[in-house]
Amino acid sequence: MPFGVDDDVDLIEYLQAILRYKYRIVLSAVAIAGVVFGLSLLVDNQYMSTAVVAVNIKEKAGGVSPKEYRASDALGLLEHDFIIEGVHSNELDRLLARMRSMKFSQQFIEQNKLLPYIFHNHWDPQQEAWLEGFQPDLREAGMTFMTRLRGVELDEASGLLRINFTTRDPQFSAALANAFVTQFNQFIRDAEAGELEARRDYLTKRLEEVDNIELHKSIYRLMETQLAAESLLYARSEYPLELIQPAFPALYKTYPLRKKWAVMAMLATIMLGIMFAIGMVLLSKIKQAIAAYQTKQLTELQASTSATPANPATSDRAPDDDQYNGDDWIDDD
Repeated sequence: MPFGVDDDVDLIEYLQAILRYKYRIVLSAVAIAGVVFGLSLLVDNQYMSTAVVAVNIKEKAGGVSPKEYRASDALGLLEHDFIIEGVHSNELDRLLARMRSMKFSQQFIEQNKLLPYIFHNHWDPQQEAWLEGFQPDLREAGMTFMTRLRGVELDEASGLLRINFTTRDPQFSAALANAFVTQFNQFIRDAEAGELEARRDYLTKRLEEVDNIELHKSIYRLMETQLAAESLLYARSEYPLELIQPAFPALYKTYPLRKKWAVMAMLATIMLGIMFAIGMVLLSKIKQAIAAYQTKQLTELQASTSATPANPATSDRAPDDDQYNGDDWIDDD
């Protein structure tokens, strides 16, 4: 370990540190949990109601086919394809896309007058008018509706749909969930009826343009079968959604989860307190190691300085007997 910190972990030392801070940790956890619970009281209670529906996508809107045709003449293949559309392989996905579309969401908002509820901060219920000339944006209302109010969940195992509505009033949530099923069925029927009407107008126009008797018979068969398909379409009240379980007012709120938030805040504070106590022990060890390292470096520096001898001056140096004296080796005469 750096700076001489011991590799061995002394659990007793950490435990003592935690016990030393135990009262502070507990008091802080209780205080923060109380603050979180108090702040949650400022959030409005939300209640969710759920309607369970089955999707009838395997049946055609009219249920009319050439072999089931009860008139005197049977439809040909071209006539049948013109009147009755085949079921698409992704019919469920197409239906869910229409259900979650902005078009139907905005239509549902307008039919149920949800703008004052969505923008309740800008609405005066007594005067029944918008505050300070506020103009609601239907696009923003649609996004709020799709993200906060309405939820659609598909059970892959059973194929059933759960349509959820969450509002501040349990009665209102149940009413919206049940109304959603009815109004979506009407939305789909109106869309298909519009297609049938466009085809009928086309057939009427063609009937006036041609003079051939056989073509008249074929067009009349198409119009007769189309009228039957349209009658069957409006005769079925639960198409394409069949209500299995209507929504009921919730007995208990679903949001906010005040007790859960308070408990989680308390546990988080306790964990942070324990980490703080352990961090203080580690910080103390690091400080001690740094101080020991600095002391060691200072001692080594002083020892090296005292062991180095001073250099004497050249003039004070004693003559060396072994110094070379020139030609002293020559014998004197």
